[in-house]
Amino acid sequence: MGKKRPKLCLIDIESTSLDADVGVFVGGGLMTLGGRFKWVYADSPKSESRAIKSFLKAIVGCDVVVTWNGRLFDIPFITARALRHGVSIDSLLNPLHLDLAEFVKNNLKLARHDLYHVSRFLGITKDLEVEGFDVPALYAKALKGDRRAASAIRNHCRDDLETTRLVFLKLLPLLKIKYPDLNF
Repeated sequence: MGKKRPKLCLIDIESTSLDADVGVFVGGGLMTLGGRFKWVYADSPKSESRAIKSFLKAIVGCDVVVTWNGRLFDIPFITARALRHGVSIDSLLNPLHLDLAEFVKNNLKLARHDLYHVSRFLGITKDLEVEGFDVPALYAKALKGDRRAASAIRNHCRDDLETTRLVFLKLLPLLKIKYPDLNF
C-alpha cells in the first residue's frame, strides 16, 4: 500500500504594493488541484486583519502550499501583514512550500520565468486583461463602491491560480521525479 497523497492547495494574494510596510492585503485565493476556488477579500483596509485570519484559516490542513513566486512575494508579504495585526501564521509556515517559479528557474532553461511566459511556453492560455500592477487602482475604485473593480481583482487572482494549477499539472512528471517523497 502506497503513501497517502498530500493535501495540496495553490495560493495567490493580491495587494496594493509589493512591500508590506507600504501596502495592504487586498485578498487571497486558494485553489485545489481539482480547480475548486475560494476567494477571501478585504472589502476595506479596516477589514484586512479579518481577511488575513480567514485566508490563513483556509490553508489549515494543507500539506503542500503551491505558489508562483511565493517565496519572494506572497509568503513574506502575508507574513509581514499578519505580524502587524498579531495574527498567527502557523498555517502558512507549517506546510511544505513549493514555489513553481523557483522550480522552473532551477529546472528549465527558459529566457524568462514569469507566469505568462512559462504558461505560453507550455501551451497554456493566460488572461492578461488585468495584471498585478492593476490591482492598486482597481482596489481604490472598489473601495468607492465599484463592484466591477472588485470583481476584476477576484477574477485576476482566479486566473493566476488556474494558470499556476495548469502549469503544475504540466510539470507533474518532473515534480514526481524531483520530489518522490511527496507522492504527487
